[in-house]
Amino acid sequence: MVCLKSTLSWSRIWRSDRSWCLVASILSRFFAQPVLCCMVPIVTLIKPIRSIMPIHNVPCCAQLRVNVRNINPKLSTTGDIVNGHDGTYRFYEGYYWYHAAEYGLCKEPAKNGCDQTPGPVGPPYPAPGKCGFQADHNVSIWRSKDLSSGSWEFMGRAARCAEDIPDCHILYRPHMVKNPNTGLYVLFVNYVTSGTGYAGYAVFTSEAPQGPFTLRNTRMNITRLCPGPVATKPCGQAQGGAGDFDVVVDKNGAGYIIYSAQFYMGIEKLTDDFLYSTGANASVMGGLFGETMFPEYFTEAPVLFERQGTYYALFGHCCCFCYQGSGVMVYTASSPAGPWKPQCSDVQPQNMTNCLAPNGNLACVPDESDAISLLRGAPTPGQGCSFGPNNKVGPPYKKEHSVTRSQQNFVITVVPSSGGDTQYIWTGDRWQQSPDGLKGHEGQFWTVLEFDEEGRIKPIQWEDTITFEV
Repeated sequence: MVCLKSTLSWSRIWRSDRSWCLVASILSRFFAQPVLCCMVPIVTLIKPIRSIMPIHNVPCCAQLRVNVRNINPKLSTTGDIVNGHDGTYRFYEGYYWYHAAEYGLCKEPAKNGCDQTPGPVGPPYPAPGKCGFQADHNVSIWRSKDLSSGSWEFMGRAARCAEDIPDCHILYRPHMVKNPNTGLYVLFVNYVTSGTGYAGYAVFTSEAPQGPFTLRNTRMNITRLCPGPVATKPCGQAQGGAGDFDVVVDKNGAGYIIYSAQFYMGIEKLTDDFLYSTGANASVMGGLFGETMFPEYFTEAPVLFERQGTYYALFGHCCCFCYQGSGVMVYTASSPAGPWKPQCSDVQPQNMTNCLAPNGNLACVPDESDAISLLRGAPTPGQGCSFGPNNKVGPPYKKEHSVTRSQQNFVITVVPSSGGDTQYIWTGDRWQQSPDGLKGHEGQFWTVLEFDEEGRIKPIQWEDTITFEV
């Protein structure tokens, strides 16, 4: 097995040149073994071959396809379970970088997700009380060439709750993105203090995705964090502790943050350096509070991403480590600033079944529809897909669960090296479903989103294994 490799920097443009496949087949006969690595421009073929070297077993000119098993947690390069949850997967500098919440290795009871088991919460760790709500959470950094299990290399920690964020008691759901205006990598971390509750978002920056990261802002000035840098008590109806969030960069380099506060979801524009909020709210057609908030209540786990000029905002009902998982509600807009409207809002009622599931989202299904009862854990009443039908907390509850068995986390944008269509991989955290019962070993569910001819996301289906091209 050999690889022909050119020293010319522009040789990468020949990777997807199908004419090279013919040349490769001739050379394969000459060497009597497969020729790998489509990185040789035609001009080098008329010169003496300068280097022949073995490389990884990747068939020449073939699509590099990756299989991901949803049954098992993903593994690191050392064969260990990746202790990574929530977080973002973004492609920079030849790698997919995963900046994730690293949870402790406490033993989580098979009960209702928001574990409040009495007992010490540490240090030392792991501690027996309140598994999932301890101060040993960190932001871990992983990287992979192709997103496959076994390829994840641990690169260190970007932020440690107890050491790097003042008065941090618990941290959740970190997100990292490159700022095209400054060239810096910006890391946002949601955290909880020991006294005042949800403190919003600490912001770090680094010159490289692997760090080191420097704390630049301990509490972002989002308008609905109350009490916070902007809002003071008495807090408004949509103000309070700020929870789950996501960040997107638009085609002009502007940053936007979508976040939940007091269980309502909204979007604000960031300053050019991404360290602060401008205070400018996105508009939502038919929304609340002057059409600045999405109308759904008790929501979290948002995702923002762009596809072919359309921006998508996805979120579900609160699911505090809930075993049954949450749904996926979808809004779309031509700009992160809005106006946002529900997916399928322009579809006639008789055609709605081809657009969204009957319950109005992409993932919730009746409990009797599949074998979720075979999984570990116990559903949390009134959370996730079982949230009541009246848009308020409390009974009656729905008898539903997520077909993904997970709570939404992030959508990975994957651009194949062969030049094929961009793929969008939905990821969700499978709470209470670790193979050994340890909190830090809970895995994820991944699926490639499908879109109809109008760009609407189709309902999600469970898959044991997915395949995609990188």
